[in-house]
Amino acid sequence: MSRPYPGPSLSNESLIGFLRALKCHCVSDAALQIGTTSTAKVENNAAAVCIVNGQFVTLAADTETAFTATTDDITASANEVREAVYLLLVDSAGASRLLKGDEESGAGNAVAPHAPEDEAVVGAIRIAVAAGSTNFDATTDALSEAHITDTYYDLAFSPTDVGETL
Repeated sequence: MSRPYPGPSLSNESLIGFLRALKCHCVSDAALQIGTTSTAKVENNAAAVCIVNGQFVTLAADTETAFTATTDDITASANEVREAVYLLLVDSAGASRLLKGDEESGAGNAVAPHAPEDEAVVGAIRIAVAAGSTNFDATTDALSEAHITDTYYDLAFSPTDVGETL
């Protein structure tokens, strides 16, 4: 008797990431968007219910999360789009923060970072800076500025943790 084909196999790294995602993940859609009070922040328009280390945690609706000065900046390139993917995370106390992945050149090339072990992923934001001389200043730039293209993703876990991309 033959077994049904299970599809492509998972790498050990993807399997470990999947198991980690079971421990810490989001179970509701947070409706990420540009902040309404501060357009330099990321807002979850809806309450995000997450599981962090087996406990339910809620990130309150309309929470705005700031980028970290200089750490989250993206340096512009004269000839190419520069971008990074940031994860919106929530910890066991319900506090949110952003985690920046590696900067890459070219549109669509940046990948989400791996999620930390004790925080749930609420979503991701891809920020692309147009070719030119205007950097993304994470503390002061409005996400609606002309040199920035921002894309929001509501997620249950980091796609990188299971070998996927956005």
